[in-house]
Amino acid sequence: MRSGMMIDRRAMLGAVAAAAFAGAAPALGRGRERLGAVKGLIDSYVAAGRVPGAVVAVVRPGAFRPEYVMTGTTAFEGGTPVTPDTLWRLYSMTKPVTAMAVMQQVALGRLALDMPISEVLPEFTRMQVLVDPAKGLESRPAENPILLRHLLTHTAGFAYTINGNGPLEREYRRLGLQPGSSPAFLAPGDGPFPDLQGFLTALAGLPLLSEPGTSWRYSVALDVAGGLLERLTGNRLDAVLEAQLLRPLGMASSGFEVKPRQLSRLSSNYAWVELTGKPLDKPVFIDGPKRTDWLGPQKLLAGGAGMLASASDYARFAQMLLNEGLFQGRRIMPGGTVRLAMSNLMPAGVFYEGRNGFGAGGRVSLFDTLSAGPVGTPVGSYGWGGAAGTLFQVDPVREMAVVVMLQYLPQQRFELPKELQGALNRDFAAPERI
Repeated sequence: MRSGMMIDRRAMLGAVAAAAFAGAAPALGRGRERLGAVKGLIDSYVAAGRVPGAVVAVVRPGAFRPEYVMTGTTAFEGGTPVTPDTLWRLYSMTKPVTAMAVMQQVALGRLALDMPISEVLPEFTRMQVLVDPAKGLESRPAENPILLRHLLTHTAGFAYTINGNGPLEREYRRLGLQPGSSPAFLAPGDGPFPDLQGFLTALAGLPLLSEPGTSWRYSVALDVAGGLLERLTGNRLDAVLEAQLLRPLGMASSGFEVKPRQLSRLSSNYAWVELTGKPLDKPVFIDGPKRTDWLGPQKLLAGGAGMLASASDYARFAQMLLNEGLFQGRRIMPGGTVRLAMSNLMPAGVFYEGRNGFGAGGRVSLFDTLSAGPVGTPVGSYGWGGAAGTLFQVDPVREMAVVVMLQYLPQQRFELPKELQGALNRDFAAPERI
């Protein structure tokens, strides 16, 4: 956030929130009533046959009064109109939820950002690091311990099978260390999924891809964080998230599985690439109400990729973060903890994409780039997306948060993140200077 002559937006946010909780309507910024560019964007995705439907939720500081923009249906054939309660697969948009649950434990003093995770997970005490990741699994002792900070910011040195096919990634596949995946995506030789504690045991027995704290590598780090929460609390991850976030926020439809009574609300998911990565001209169905891998309890509770939620539910989570921990007058997280979580937590000298920071489970904009082009972002914006195209962003400068729900794989198939940012920049003016 800019200093100097810029209005103190955080102080204003607090005042607005207090007024709203007292019964007053929150102040509305320019663009609240329009959202024309955002509506045009998701309409264009449906019209072009990229997705059958989409829901966007926008919240402003104060009471929970989301504005929804919706278009299309839950499936290309036989679907029903999408609603705020339609269920969507979050994939990696699960990461901020798990990360905030970790930060709640930091606020309670049960964890600390710079504590070695081996204090809770002793199997990670003596880690090895690959000598040459491209050649094999030969390794050396790690020079640095894995810290909790590293888990939250993808700087722990772990790998991800979605990022490559080197020796370590192949070993992940052999051992079933593919959190958030499903049987439909398994290749010959891929091992069965373990439970979360089995995942930790197997992962700790493998070397790291890189030295902890030295570089940003997208990885299973937030899945490890979910396992750490289980070990710390003595409860399953789904129960931890339910107690700390989902129930207090009223996120009644969110979780790691679809229950039979929810099937009619489940969106269908489509792939735009073959398993080999070759692009397709038309999308192919991979999961939906009539055939879904999310029905019933899941063996590997993936804190980095395993949840489903509705737009209305995830908007509650976004509202809480925008309100710096408050939701409908109740304190869910300490304000200072939320601000810390949405700030840059990366080790000194490490950046995401060369110029961005990373907070607890999400990217943080370190610089105001609004003047640099139509898809620029304000400083301090925090958020993340999912493999099936879902997106979420908290913008403290323009005092808004947005949640986008739709389903297509992979996210990189289309330029939705940039297109959404451009639409938001057209619908929401930059903050005024005085």
